[in-house]
Amino acid sequence: MFIIAFVTISSVYRSNLIIGENTRKIWDNFAALFDQTMEFIPLTFMLGFFVTIIVRRWNDIFANLGWVDNTAITIANYIRGTDDRTRMLRRNVIRYMVLTQVLVFRDISLQVRRRFPTLESIVAAGTHEKEAFHNVACKYSKYFVPIQWSTGLLVEARTEGKIAADLLMNEIGKHIIEFRKGLALLSNYDWVPIPLAYPQVVFLAVRSYFFMALIARQSVLLDGKPPEQPSILYPTVPFVMSILQFIFVVGWMKVAESMINPLGEDDDDFECNFLLDRNLSVGLAIVDDCYNQIPALEKDMFWCSDVEPLYSVDTAMIPKNPQIGSVANYDVKTDDEVMMMPHMDDVDMYDFESTNHLIPRKTFSVISIGRTFGSRASLASRKKSMMFDQLMRGKVSRKQHRNNMFQSSASQATLHYNYESQAPSEINLSTLEISTTPVKRKTSNGKLGPIMVAEEQHKTSVDGLPIVIEEDEEKTKMLDKNAKIG
Repeated sequence: MFIIAFVTISSVYRSNLIIGENTRKIWDNFAALFDQTMEFIPLTFMLGFFVTIIVRRWNDIFANLGWVDNTAITIANYIRGTDDRTRMLRRNVIRYMVLTQVLVFRDISLQVRRRFPTLESIVAAGTHEKEAFHNVACKYSKYFVPIQWSTGLLVEARTEGKIAADLLMNEIGKHIIEFRKGLALLSNYDWVPIPLAYPQVVFLAVRSYFFMALIARQSVLLDGKPPEQPSILYPTVPFVMSILQFIFVVGWMKVAESMINPLGEDDDDFECNFLLDRNLSVGLAIVDDCYNQIPALEKDMFWCSDVEPLYSVDTAMIPKNPQIGSVANYDVKTDDEVMMMPHMDDVDMYDFESTNHLIPRKTFSVISIGRTFGSRASLASRKKSMMFDQLMRGKVSRKQHRNNMFQSSASQATLHYNYESQAPSEINLSTLEISTTPVKRKTSNGKLGPIMVAEEQHKTSVDGLPIVIEEDEEKTKMLDKNAKIG
């Protein structure tokens, strides 16, 4: 329709027999005005917001149509027994859930309403609880009645010992309540639809926009002037672009229009009658026909071999894309030992020359990565020199400079500290060096033999990094004991 209208108006505009040159100039002026003012209609915003609302409602309705599979599986596993009463309990719980779904769908779906026009038609379909349903005195919709029957049967089953624990009964009840919540959401969406004025405004905006496009896009102007070299192909450009825009925008609008009521009778609407039939058949099959029907245990084909799934001939040669981390194959260059230390926060970077505030003690650890046995050796276990014992006791003077060597029997690492004490219980760490030296170890025959360990130094410059050493008598004794053992 739009194409026919566009071609007709274009033929009138370019025909010298119908309109003259002066009339065509007036047309060009109106076309320029329409082209400038078409942006006043926020078409993309209005249509995008409208489609977003429609799609969200459609998705929520589809997600809450109601499936009894999960509830039926829990019922079949938690309500145990093969006698007739237990079977009736399981079957009636499922049947009452489907009955609730029928009552709700009759009021929100026209196709279900045509199938069950009256309650007598529901009784004829296989329900015999009409009298009990009518005995409930309530002037509002009585969707809750079958659900209450279902939960009541669960209580009876628990009282009779057919459900082993209250927790199992609560689990079945949760599934039933979730089923009811979904149906309640469908009723709410049907009760409060999208305001009728909103889709009408959107449809009017779309049609008005393309009506103005029929006039505004007839004249071919480049920078407000006709092209210097006229060509018969120039008019085809606005025609083609207008057609493409019409297809996209109107198609977008039609999709949203067809999704406004997914519970109707259109071909693209949800098959509510099929869902009712399917829930009843599958639910009863799960809780009754398939109850306790478990295949015999047998060894699988991968029992004594590696798991190697098979593919068809057509798919065996298709490359796979396994789940591998983006940096899983990145080779990080590491040394023989990695020093680990806590992260230095802003509060730790105080200038201890101008303040007397102390910070919590920082812990340093050295991890041996070049040896199979080496796990983690705390730096405290490496402090064996008398110098460190004096530091622990707070007997180091303010301007005293010494090199403190710590040797570990696990990684044979030596750490050197160049420090300037700020207080009897503070050390300002400026340089940290780690090196390895030749050591002697016992060989397989029990004799001592030299083992050369590659020397490697790590210098870490840390400005203003303090190590606070507390005077702890028990820790001092432990360090003295370790030094003597070493």
